[in-house]
Amino acid sequence: MKIKLVLILLFTFFFNLVNAQLADSLAKKVDIIFSEYANPNSPGCVLAILKDGKTIYKKGYGMSNLEYNTPIRSSSIFNIGSISKQFTAAAIVMLSLEGKLSLHDDIRKYIPELPDFGHTITLNHLMHHTSGLREIFGLLRLAGWREDDVLTQNDVLSLLQRQKNLNFFPGDEYQYCNTGYMLLAIAVERITGVLFRKYVDSVFFKPLGMNSTHIHDDYTEITPNRTSGYAKDKNGKWTISIGENNVYGASNLFTTVEDLSKWDENFYTGKVGGAAFINAMQRTDSLNDKTPQTYASGLNIFTYNGYRTVEHSGADFGYRSYFIRFPQQHFSIIVLANLANITAFSHAAKVVDLFLKDITKNDNPVNVKTNNKVLSQWAGDYFDPNTNAIAKLEFKDNKLFADYSPLEAMNDSLFIAANLLSIYSFSGDSSNAKFVLHEEGTQNETFLREKMISLDTSQLHFYEGEFYSTELDTRYKLSLKDGALFEKWPRWDEVKLTPFIKDIFTGNYTVNNTALINNTVLFSRDKENNISGFYLTAGRVRNLYFKKLIAK
Repeated sequence: MKIKLVLILLFTFFFNLVNAQLADSLAKKVDIIFSEYANPNSPGCVLAILKDGKTIYKKGYGMSNLEYNTPIRSSSIFNIGSISKQFTAAAIVMLSLEGKLSLHDDIRKYIPELPDFGHTITLNHLMHHTSGLREIFGLLRLAGWREDDVLTQNDVLSLLQRQKNLNFFPGDEYQYCNTGYMLLAIAVERITGVLFRKYVDSVFFKPLGMNSTHIHDDYTEITPNRTSGYAKDKNGKWTISIGENNVYGASNLFTTVEDLSKWDENFYTGKVGGAAFINAMQRTDSLNDKTPQTYASGLNIFTYNGYRTVEHSGADFGYRSYFIRFPQQHFSIIVLANLANITAFSHAAKVVDLFLKDITKNDNPVNVKTNNKVLSQWAGDYFDPNTNAIAKLEFKDNKLFADYSPLEAMNDSLFIAANLLSIYSFSGDSSNAKFVLHEEGTQNETFLREKMISLDTSQLHFYEGEFYSTELDTRYKLSLKDGALFEKWPRWDEVKLTPFIKDIFTGNYTVNNTALINNTVLFSRDKENNISGFYLTAGRVRNLYFKKLIAK
């Protein structure tokens, strides 16, 4: 009863505070959060704070275009990246409510040219990222495509038609996948007979008055008030970072915070779609083993500091975005940015913390005491034989780091990641350590610690050769250089492969100090124990097979 009373008082205070425009003192605190971008020499972002259907604060920080000294305004248009997915899901949900499709339909019913993988992949699988399809952008990079190549929906279909295997059985796992949402947009076009852009415009954007919003399906199209995306090069200089592609469904929705506020309010009014649509959009699913998901229809259903949230982030070239809604408080934060090195979520969270008190904190927190000797024994290199994923853990400054990100100790064997979504549970000891990675809404992953091997030139020589993937229609060359094994594929620089454990190598391809492709190469052998090929795993692409070509 006491807790309930406190919550009521907190909410009443919050409501009274924001029922009017922000007080100057609070507005200054908000501005401080974005102060590093509030100058004429930097791209930046725009913020909108929404309460009870009204925008109580909106402001642009930094420049929309550095070449023309154009500042960011609330009317500035951004590519919102993966926040676009909820609009693609909305189209599928609306068509299902109209009886024009079933969420359990096989995607091949609408796109029959897709391969038959031996397992049904439903529209529902695609919406909830449980299809098992390989990530299209990963496949493209591995096939030699570069980020500045012009990409079309037909290019996507052409590459997918070559695929022979899935990452996993549909419904077994959750794995974020842009491929599925591109296919959903194509399905909408084939079901309705109109372009995806026209469909979502007529069904959602026009009825809600979102007049500055569109699906950007032609990268050459002129868009007034559009911001330019930016990223820093290795020397710290700003460079233009705008995609030259015509793909959509997973990304490429251009909009403003003003238009997104109208979309946000529709989740309360149901002006478009009604209650059935709003409920369906926020309905999560379960994996085959009944593990409940947190991903709904292009929306994550999480909690933040004890409050239920509906949220999604976006990242596309030099654009970053974050949109979080607190349904019970009728309160939302939107951050749209045109620079790649901003963490939109953390900035939005700082704004939220000015308004909503953390109701999960204990007034008498217990200091966690850990044994550094125990913590240090968890450091090392780990391997998940199910996914071929590799994790590197380090112990430094009395703290454990997973892939260079700090972990917060709950005790000597239980840790939580900085994103508060990943839990690491260790067991064993220095000689046989392992950990289980748990993320809400996904299956647990088990990583076993491995001892890295060292191979000399005479041993590495056996891994040399040319290898071919029918699924990519691409050749890779592995060769020795300066006593190390290197991997080379078309249009990309070579990558050094480091021996990990027997017949398994790892390698990272980086651009401007950012890892774009993290490879795990697992070699196969024939009956005579000769190298016959290898399986390549790179992020959301698993076990892509390359056959060794015999020299003539």
